Amino acid sequence: MNKKLALIPVDARPVTRELPRQLAAIGGWEVLVPEKEQLGFLKAAGKVDVLQLWLESVATEVDGFVLSTDMIGYGGLVPSRINTESESVILERFQVLRKLKAQYPEKKMMVFSATMRISNNYVNEEEKEYWSEYGEEIWAYSYYSHRFEKTGCEDSRVLVEELIAKIPVAILEDYQATRQKNFNLNMSLFELVEEGVLDILVFPQDDTSEYGMNIREQEKLAAEVAERSLFSKVFIYPGADEVAGVLIARMIYALEGVKVPLFYPMFSGEKGALSSAMYEDRPIVESVKGQIFAFGSYTVDSSAEADIVLAVNVPGKRQGDLALQKFLGEVDTPDRNIGEWILRVKHHLAKGKAVAIADVAYANGADPALVRRLIGEIAVADLSGFAAWNTAGNTLGTVVAQAAMVHLQRVKGEDCSARLVEQLALRFLDDYVYQAVVRQEVRRQVDDADPRLLEVVATSFEKHAGEFLERVEVGVTVTDIYLPWNRTFEIGLELGKKQ
Repeated sequence: MNKKLALIPVDARPVTRELPRQLAAIGGWEVLVPEKEQLGFLKAAGKVDVLQLWLESVATEVDGFVLSTDMIGYGGLVPSRINTESESVILERFQVLRKLKAQYPEKKMMVFSATMRISNNYVNEEEKEYWSEYGEEIWAYSYYSHRFEKTGCEDSRVLVEELIAKIPVAILEDYQATRQKNFNLNMSLFELVEEGVLDILVFPQDDTSEYGMNIREQEKLAAEVAERSLFSKVFIYPGADEVAGVLIARMIYALEGVKVPLFYPMFSGEKGALSSAMYEDRPIVESVKGQIFAFGSYTVDSSAEADIVLAVNVPGKRQGDLALQKFLGEVDTPDRNIGEWILRVKHHLAKGKAVAIADVAYANGADPALVRRLIGEIAVADLSGFAAWNTAGNTLGTVVAQAAMVHLQRVKGEDCSARLVEQLALRFLDDYVYQAVVRQEVRRQVDDADPRLLEVVATSFEKHAGEFLERVEVGVTVTDIYLPWNRTFEIGLELGKKQ
């Protein structure tokens, strides 16, 4: 084996392009990715023809492929929501998958294709232009039409009629046609699974809720899985940006021929574990199982039979959102006990167990109540994983992959501590220092259109990051700070060894 994989991510952001490479590196593998400029920028599509040539050029030196069909077909995840090309054009681009498998039948190919999200806001930054005027109405139409379909709720039917009167016919028809094209193309991927072209296919649910057009599509996809008996090859669960990392971890285990680790979930509160995270359609405890299952493993009922303790920090009552500053008062409540949970983490670490922390108390950032206590009681380097970014699925999938890569190296008797510590430091700096602290500080001073944006971000981040790194002493320093999409939502960081 060359111990190399080829990845075509959904876009060029650090979490989709760099994070999968960092996760693989913990396990001693290299992930080849296209250059950033080939992967587009926000609504600007990636260079799909160039990407096909890139895939063909690296195919001989890699052991397998992890591929986003949103990038291969549309030029990226955001472009998939606004694309105006015909279905036949996109289908033709998918033929590169058949071509690769025909040339390299022995090489594994795992593919992911998002079920198109529907946002409950008026922000059109990642949507069609009309979202700024009708976004919330279209979301409500989607939600209540499906709710009426499922429950027969009369109030939902009345709301749907009112919404139809508010949304211009041409706009609603355009949106529905875009969704239908996306769904048809997803359905076409089942043939590639049955033909043996795809070893694994994932339909991650990007930003979802209990009802909606996307849930209706998910139900149809799930019915197709059942009809074709593809339960072990096709997976549908909440997520998006973390999928590449999970599939890369899964593929590495398959290629190495090592038995996958078993996970014991340990929650900071029972009520929070049973609550549904924002942007997802199921209880957090089920999202945990979904991410572990996508990796190729399962949960067990005791820490004694587990290889990894997955310590999940949950909200007390319901998940908040740090980016939107919503439901913040419902997170740190008496419905959970962080102190007792940290003692359990310390207990398992003292017994030699691998412990990884997934912090899903908030969407879009780490829980300050947790981190302040955690770094005072536990050495960061003792953990096998940590994440707290964006959705619960993003965080959980990342931590499952992190911990799995650490387990792999320990089974093989190889040291991965330096790469692991750098990855842990990066996640704390991004998910806690930036997302939970700096982002709100910056947003109080400037908006995304301000030409001083990067300067303000860098000044604030350097201050808070310096204070954090002094406390945790992980031996790294920040060497570069950038804004991948020229906005405050996400940050890009480069780390180096502290001299």
